Order: sequence, then C-alpha cells, then structure tokens
Amino acid sequence: MTALASHPLRIFLVLSAGLLASCGNDIVAGKTTTTTNGGGGVVALAPDGSPSPGCIVLAARSWDAVGGKPASVDTLHGDSAGFVAFPQEDYAFFEIRSRTRDLGTWVKRPTLHDGIRQTILLDTLRSFRGRWADRSSIARGRLFLDSSFQSTQLGVDDSFAFEKVPTGTYLLSVDADAQPLRPMGSVLLGSREVRFTGSGNVIVAGDTTGSPLWIDDFESESLTPSIRRSFPQASRWYMWWTQMTMSNPTGTDATSLSRAFGPDSVRGGKTFHARFASASPDAWVAVGITDLELNLTSRTQLCFGYRADSLIKIQFQRDSLDGFRPTLSASVPSSRQWRDVCVPIADFTPDAQTTDSLKTWAAFGRRVLVIEFQTPAGGTYLELDDVRLR
Repeated sequence: MTALASHPLRIFLVLSAGLLASCGNDIVAGKTTTTTNGGGGVVALAPDGSPSPGCIVLAARSWDAVGGKPASVDTLHGDSAGFVAFPQEDYAFFEIRSRTRDLGTWVKRPTLHDGIRQTILLDTLRSFRGRWADRSSIARGRLFLDSSFQSTQLGVDDSFAFEKVPTGTYLLSVDADAQPLRPMGSVLLGSREVRFTGSGNVIVAGDTTGSPLWIDDFESESLTPSIRRSFPQASRWYMWWTQMTMSNPTGTDATSLSRAFGPDSVRGGKTFHARFASASPDAWVAVGITDLELNLTSRTQLCFGYRADSLIKIQFQRDSLDGFRPTLSASVPSSRQWRDVCVPIADFTPDAQTTDSLKTWAAFGRRVLVIEFQTPAGGTYLELDDVRLR
C-alpha cells in the first residue's frame, strides 16, 4: 500500500483498467476507507428492475483537473439487494458496475443526503472508437473522459478505443507529452448512439453527425476562435482588405477588429459582421484563421452560416512553396437573408499555381494552414456564424 500511495497516477491507471475486478480492501488513494455511513446510499437495479447484488462502486472524492485523474477514491460494495452505503455525502463522481461487469452507470456530482436511498438503473456498458487525425503532432498521448475512470492510449495510427464505458455525456481531453491538457469536446454515449462535437479534430466511429470540428461559433464575442481550445497554436481571427472603405472594423488592430464580433438581432446569439464600401473594382475584404496545421483529409464538408450582398469565396491554404501558397477555393452566392450551408470539399478546386502533387484533397488536406472567407467589390457587408467542418 505504501508504494501505491506515493504514486496516485499509478493508482488511477490500475483502477481504470480493471475497475477492481476482484473484491479487495476498500481503498482511498492507497489507504483503507471507513465503512461508517455518513452519507446516503443508492440501490442499483438491472435494466429489468431487479436488484443488482454484489455490485461495485468507485466513488471519487475529488477530481484533479490538471492531471486528468481522480485524487482519492472510495471502493464500495453492494449487498444482496443492490444497496450501497456511501461514507460521505459529497463526491465528484462515481461509477457503479454489476458483479458480472457488463452493466454499469456513471453519476457526476451526485447528491447523497444522509439516510436517503436513491434508485439507480444500470445500463449496458458500451465501447466507442475513433481517430484523432493530428496524433502525429505528438510523441505520445492519452485520451481521457473528464471526471471518470476512463482513459486510453493513442495509437500510432491516430486511433483510440474506450471499452466498457457507462452511458452519459463526457468531456474528452488529450494528455499529450509534457504539454497542458487539451480539451477536445463533448462525447454523448447513449444506449444506441454516439456523438462527438467540439474544437478537437476527433472523428468517432458510428457518429451520424460527422463528429463536427468547430472552428468558431462566435459566442465568445472575441477574436479568439473556438478551435484554440484544442489547438492553442492557431491564430486569432485576422482581417485584410484592399481598396475598401471600412466602417466596421475601421482598423486591423485588435481593438478595432473586436468590434466586428457581437450580437445579431436576427440570428440570435453572436456573429461576425463587417461593413464596408468598394473603392475600386479590384477591392477585396477577407477574414480568416492561420497557423492551424490540421490534417483534414477525413473531412468532407465545410459548414457555416452567412449573410452577404456579394458572393463569398472560401479558401483552404497551405504553407508557401517557391513563393506561392497552394490554395483550394469554392464560392457561395450572395444571400440577403441568413443562410446555412455545407459546401462539399469536392467543390473546392485548386488555383493555377497549386502544384499537381497537391491538387487532390487526400494530399492537400494533410496540412491545412489557413481557412479564409473573402468577398469582392460590389458588396457592403459580410456576416458569418457557426463555422465547422464535418
């Protein structure tokens, strides 16, 4: 016990891997727990409503958000009627598993009042698999579900797999090398469905929504896009214009640019909105994000909401080669009403200066540096919302 107590991460990995397959001593960070009931209790039931005798509970008293693991854990055992007594009222979360280890449930921030029994229905434990396409950017890494005992190593082929996970909605994070933890997004693991959404470039197998990668929903009302939560190297939103008279923003400094982000009375929520007037037929306004360095080869659509009185040209760009930046472009028509679109990646075409080796998405999409929206002379406004890839 003394050796384990000095290595809390080792305890976490042992517990999460086996979830106490054998019924040993109760353990709290390497120390025996008390069985005195100072809190409430739960009655674990199978899906058909019958008791789940001999179930096992791991109850985390706290969660170390920096390390991505529980700090101290109570190991509790159910009686023949499926009743589990908890030694205290407050826990960060707990997981219950049936004696056969095929049923379970997960409860975050439970309320366990002294003397009160809560009935909890167990469900079939599920597995889910997927890929983090930017795995090659790190030497080694671990994915974990926030406030749970679930974690898994990332494979060298970008793949990951979680086994025997209770249904619920979890936050997915990456512990990569010696870097700070990266929040990826949210995983909904249901009895019959699995969904992922977030700013991490994660695709979960069986997700019919396409596991959207959010570039920005603009709700932060700032130059910082959503994607920087998972990719801190990504730039803030930038703008450039040529031969345009700008009324919003009026300059390229951060204070001026931030005025283009704010509430929209029609759309609801917050959006990007720029205002300008053409000073020349060669005039352009553009807004974008750079330093992404994303592998987007698995993505098939770029989706966003927009309103503009001129066409919008969308570009994916890579690092410059021989003084030119390889580019794939597509356009959407003007729309004076808010419109939501998903532009197929297949509709993006290479410019004349893009080398033959990068004219296919399979090659080009391996390292996308820039996503940019442009509008030419003739327009007077450009508004954007909910930019994401599927």
